Amino acid sequence: MENNAYQITEQERTFAIEHLTKTRDAFVNTIKEVDDRQWKLKPGPGQWSTAECAEHILLTEVYYFMPTIQKMLSDGPDPSKMSLTAGKDGVGIAAMENRTYKVVGAPWEEVEGREIDKDNLIATFLAKRNEVLEFIKNTKDPLRACFTDAPGLGTVDVYQFILYISAHTTRHTGQIVDILELELHPNS
Repeated sequence: MENNAYQITEQERTFAIEHLTKTRDAFVNTIKEVDDRQWKLKPGPGQWSTAECAEHILLTEVYYFMPTIQKMLSDGPDPSKMSLTAGKDGVGIAAMENRTYKVVGAPWEEVEGREIDKDNLIATFLAKRNEVLEFIKNTKDPLRACFTDAPGLGTVDVYQFILYISAHTTRHTGQIVDILELELHPNS
């Protein structure tokens, strides 16, 4: 069932591509030159290191991003829910990128001596993010009529979910920048 009302516009497609690209590049540029000490740096006990923040971004890309999109699309369009997502395109980005409130997830499982390989992480992240970029560049799927629930936002469509996860990269890239800034200004 193809309905143009269920597809994204070219302006929306362009915005998503630009946002995905911007957040990809900011993340990679933030971590690519950190040295081993900075990679393992933690702001305090029980808090994530630079490497652990980066790994969280990667794991979201690998295990959550495309699998959730594929599930949303396989569930099929449900136009009756479109009114639930009206006006949420920018809301998800703003909510996810707003770091004035902290989200406390499950405690990080600290494994003594576990190494996170930065070069492999970057390569895997780029492959997965580029997969999403290719998808958004070429899709004719009904992104506006397939849905999931996103924490804090309720029902979102596929397009909004893509922007939400892209903004998730910005959120944790900011966390990495904060960790690295702590090293430069430890009494801030």
